[in-house]
Amino acid sequence: MNERRINKHKYAAVFAITTLIFILGIAAGNYYSGKKLSELSELSQAIQLDTLGAELQFLLIAYEPCRLFNVTTLGNELYSIGSKVDFMESELGSDNKELLGLKAYYNLLELRHWLLLKQAGGQCNQKFDRILYFYSNKGDCDRCEDEGGVLTYLRRKHPTLSIYSFDINIDNPALLTIKQLYNVGGELPVLVINDKTYNGFMDSKEIEEGLSISTLQQRAVPEGITSPSFQQKQAQSFSLLPLRTAFLRKA
Repeated sequence: MNERRINKHKYAAVFAITTLIFILGIAAGNYYSGKKLSELSELSQAIQLDTLGAELQFLLIAYEPCRLFNVTTLGNELYSIGSKVDFMESELGSDNKELLGLKAYYNLLELRHWLLLKQAGGQCNQKFDRILYFYSNKGDCDRCEDEGGVLTYLRRKHPTLSIYSFDINIDNPALLTIKQLYNVGGELPVLVINDKTYNGFMDSKEIEEGLSISTLQQRAVPEGITSPSFQQKQAQSFSLLPLRTAFLRKA
């Protein structure tokens, strides 16, 4: 009889301890989840402020592009915003509604910068190399991550190279017009290098063949990192790409 009472007390104690641990685990999970959501909310607000500031900056520069335009500085600022968008995508997932809205707006900001670059090139008699990169994260592009790594490597190698990346599955009128203008479709990834469209994966040498001499002469990394093995490591390490924008950085 005493043994039964002892066993009952023992089971009750074990149950109570297990329940307490379970409750504490839920409480801790809720705390960290709430903290994470709060941080992501703050990041979302920061992205909105950054994009508004960049948009106004582009509008101001458009009045006197030859005097005010700095392709490297503007590219780095745009990349900084893209990095934040990439981080949110890694935390929330690619189908999150808030994220999709931010991505769509950021894509429009990229297109505004692209148009500003074309305008500055024409008015200021300068050659600015531009790459539009279309990728998919729906599982239908086996080489998109590799291409993102190559593009990031090239942006590090040539700091004046401007690379804009777009999720081909995002629908908005501006992107639809760009896709129609350059006949974007078919095999992914798709690269539009200085207004010429290419389907399928391209390595760094193939991409560099479409760039101007002035861009190729602008080097920011030692010659030693141009080997194929280095590029393969870059493709693996730069998981933020398929580049939102590789203004390195840079998906």
